[in-house]
Amino acid sequence: MQPLFTGPHSLREPSERLAFWLTGLFALPAALLIGYVLHESIGASQAALFIVIAMLYVTLARGRLLGSSVRINEMQYPRVFSIAQNAAAALEIPTPLIFVREDNLVPAVALGLGEPYALVLSSHWIELFSDDELAFVIGRELGHIAAGHTRFHSLLSVNGNENPLISLIFGGWLRRCALTCDKVGLLCCGSLDAAVRALGVATFHAFGRQVDYEAFAEQHAEIASDSVLRWGEWLSSEPYATRRIASMRRFITSASYLDAQAWFVRERGEAPPALVLPGEATVAPRDCAGWWRRFAAAGIDAVVVIAIVTSFGGSIAPGTRDSDASISVTPGNVTASAPGLGNITIRGKTHAVATGRSPSPPPRTNWHWENPAETALDGGNLNRSVDAVLTIVAQAIRHLGFFLWYPVYLTVLVVFAGQTFGMMIAGLRVVTTDFRKPGIGRTIWRYVVVFLVWWLIVAMSFFWRRILLHDRLTKTRVVKVERVILRTRGNG
Repeated sequence: MQPLFTGPHSLREPSERLAFWLTGLFALPAALLIGYVLHESIGASQAALFIVIAMLYVTLARGRLLGSSVRINEMQYPRVFSIAQNAAAALEIPTPLIFVREDNLVPAVALGLGEPYALVLSSHWIELFSDDELAFVIGRELGHIAAGHTRFHSLLSVNGNENPLISLIFGGWLRRCALTCDKVGLLCCGSLDAAVRALGVATFHAFGRQVDYEAFAEQHAEIASDSVLRWGEWLSSEPYATRRIASMRRFITSASYLDAQAWFVRERGEAPPALVLPGEATVAPRDCAGWWRRFAAAGIDAVVVIAIVTSFGGSIAPGTRDSDASISVTPGNVTASAPGLGNITIRGKTHAVATGRSPSPPPRTNWHWENPAETALDGGNLNRSVDAVLTIVAQAIRHLGFFLWYPVYLTVLVVFAGQTFGMMIAGLRVVTTDFRKPGIGRTIWRYVVVFLVWWLIVAMSFFWRRILLHDRLTKTRVVKVERVILRTRGNG
């Protein structure tokens, strides 16, 4: 474990972990309440879909950064790279991938679901910071990585922009994370004055150079004396700047600061630890997760998939329910709809209403089957085509059931992200026997085996607790993230 975040002098805000679990517990009720007030449908199914889409988006974001941002290294912008490398060495974490992009809202943000993480700096701010100020800005983002915040932050906001709805639901935990990592930034820059200046520039841009921060900090007392003024902080994912300054001032006079500073100036290597590159090591049994941890991850994933399947009107088991079919009667027409068949319309006689006129000749009775896909393609109507595709997808989700979509969910997320949402919570990742990312074919084969012989896998798990039957057959492993980190630091 990271020494800065464990023990009696941990840098974590005292209530950070409690806020994390309470936020997770009450996130769905809070979302339901907000959705009711805003007349929007926000429920378990929407939350589950959001999680899956966010994981895929964060995974693909690295490609977007490589394609549209400047990659920083020893030769490209060495000033920034050197500051980031020194901070990473002090924190004993691998140097993240560093990018610079144009962003008028966010000075710096750390992104990623696992190693290698990405540190993204804004070209709009970067030249405004002096070296010690930049050490604070970079240090606090690396603090999010070291403390384990980043993988959750990335799901809530892939670019670091503030979202009032997210702040209302998760703000209690996000604000405590910010206060925790301000302490790390302060240690990295080594000066309270530099930390306050960096905070001012990050908040006010160039105008921050004109601010008297002694007078600005006094505004905190006025806010603290009025509970109504403090409520405005709930609309933000970060604490008031005045509160952050007050928190750092308390920290620098505490015993925790002295202990952390002593750890920062310890005798250590100048370079940060290097990641274990794929192919350079072999997964050992002690690197693999036990069955209870895998079971916890599988349980979380099952809840996510059930929420998605039931949101489309499906059930746990595959099959068609009687309630899925419907019949409607209109003058002259009887329409029956059933999943997979589309609409079947029976057109018969239309009885005329007494209006003093001769009734129209009765139409000939005929059968007409409206298939959604064929109807959509007729005439090239794009909207109807999209509706037809969505209808087919919804019917597939509804009738194939949980026991087919669960392996599909596992396969898609492992192929793209290397882990599912449950694995991310439990700190697990799927790799090959030499720490490579499993390919599409291997991943599909892994979950085909799970789907076909799950009963045998469960039985054999009493004998093979860490490397299960499908792991052995597909030469894949479910490793604990902390073991990979220990190997990185040379303690594996």
